[in-house]
Amino acid sequence: MKLNILEENFLKLLPKSPGVYRFYDIDNNLLYVGKAINLSNRVKSYFRKQNDTSPRISLMVRKIYFIEITITENEVSALILENNLIKNLKPKYNIIFRDDKTYPLIRLSQHKFAKIDYYRGKINSAYSYFGPYPNAASVRETIDTVQKIFKLRTCTDSFFANRARPCILFQIKRCTAPCVGKVNELDYALQVSLATDYLQGNFADIVDKLTKKMYVASDSLDFELAAGFRDKIGLIREMQASQIITKHDMPLKADLLIHEVIANKLYVYIIIIRNGMYIGDTHFILDVVDDNWMHSLEVFLESYYLSGRNTESVIVEASFNKEFKTFLQKALNIKLESQMTGNVQKLFAMGRVNLQKIIESGNNYLVEGASVLAQLIGISKINRVECIDVSHNHGDDAVAGVVVYENGVIDNSKYRKYNLSKEVNGNDILAMELVLKRRLSNQDLLLPDVFLVDGGRLQFEIVKNIVSEYDLCGKIKVVAIFKGEHRNPKFDRLILENGKIVSYSEEPIVFKLLQGLRDEAHRFAITGHRKKQAKKMSSSAVEDIPNVGLAKRKALIAHFGSVKNIANANVEDLQKVTGIGALLANQIYLYFH
Repeated sequence: MKLNILEENFLKLLPKSPGVYRFYDIDNNLLYVGKAINLSNRVKSYFRKQNDTSPRISLMVRKIYFIEITITENEVSALILENNLIKNLKPKYNIIFRDDKTYPLIRLSQHKFAKIDYYRGKINSAYSYFGPYPNAASVRETIDTVQKIFKLRTCTDSFFANRARPCILFQIKRCTAPCVGKVNELDYALQVSLATDYLQGNFADIVDKLTKKMYVASDSLDFELAAGFRDKIGLIREMQASQIITKHDMPLKADLLIHEVIANKLYVYIIIIRNGMYIGDTHFILDVVDDNWMHSLEVFLESYYLSGRNTESVIVEASFNKEFKTFLQKALNIKLESQMTGNVQKLFAMGRVNLQKIIESGNNYLVEGASVLAQLIGISKINRVECIDVSHNHGDDAVAGVVVYENGVIDNSKYRKYNLSKEVNGNDILAMELVLKRRLSNQDLLLPDVFLVDGGRLQFEIVKNIVSEYDLCGKIKVVAIFKGEHRNPKFDRLILENGKIVSYSEEPIVFKLLQGLRDEAHRFAITGHRKKQAKKMSSSAVEDIPNVGLAKRKALIAHFGSVKNIANANVEDLQKVTGIGALLANQIYLYFH
């Protein structure tokens, strides 16, 4: 069904069923695809007067011309449809998690002497499958263990059919050689049954079956066979004692998800536990959109687990809202949990260490860039670099952001935001001076080794002079980065402490560090400015709009209904209000934009 948002009471026509909604603009361009348990509640949330969505989504909402609704049978159908539409149509305002690779499985054939092997591809009903596993190494390690204990064949059917004598795997006791009749069909079926129990984590069943077989062999005076069963029982129990992770005395079947947000990147590390056994780990690096890492994590979880991960729960240190937790459980039968005890806590601690190493290895260019920069400015080592940027709206709502590189990473936990007074009035130089003086006056904060200035020779000299005022010339170095031709990053230039100019082509690794810091400072300052504007826009009064008195304020509110609608109006719409001419309409527009 299609709903035109210009129609009166269009929101009342929304169904309360699960399904998918699509937003289109007036030119029929797809803006966004979403899904919901209750379409009515979800779509209405975009059109509330008090809406805390990001500026990007607010812009999208203003472009919506009509909505297309598809009702689905259940939550999982909605999730699948949404995922397919996003991947195929790539709407402008959706977050897209790209992970098109297939994950490896363990496969057992239906042959009377079943073969076990590694597999990656489409599922075929002629086989039994176990997994998926995070990588090929974990599959091969598991198959190696199964061969060692249960001695299943791994050869191809053609190789098996044409053997005249056992291969080397029989000689090293990794196969019972069914190819030449060294084991009968019934005994081999027991091997397959035990291996299946092992891969499914049914260790108690394995021990029970092997114990019965051991006693039967012992009663028959076949002590060699009984000893073989005993040795298998010993191996299984040894593995249980050393590896099996339980919850409520049951083998754990869960993913442990550790995450970290650094410089607008979401790092995700997953430890995979199946049937109580640690079968591997994997990691992802995701972009954070709209400074909302939780939404990025939700999109990741939906996409990652939609392709089937054979888990019952995800244990993660994050507070998801009730609606999302309910949706994931209904759609994918996966429970989100946060409680950790015993071995799970230890695994999380190990996971945090591994994730930190991944972050550090992924940011090696930062460390290398800092090392080369230290050589260029003549100091032994750089531990900390700070960069300042200012954002404002024609002087109003000015906000400065300070971002920090420290010990190998751009560390958002060290960022600081400064609200600036109206005296700045669009003067970026004055703003930088004020922020730098406030920063250097705070003796409680660790001082940087280097201040990075976004600007040319003028900004460079001003910062150097302020550092000198505070008698910190020997402790803090100053460098400035400025744009080159056509604002192309590859033409950027760097002013060093001694005044020397360095080009991108001379030291690209240094520019990678400093450009990343500059861009992050710009993003952080703009985000702070937008939040400040949004707060102002959500206030119930418009007293601060220049040249707008009581009568005009009343006329604006009467015409548009709310401050938010006034803020979203264009200059032409504003001129439709009684008493608002072209000049004043332009002033009102600039106030909000």
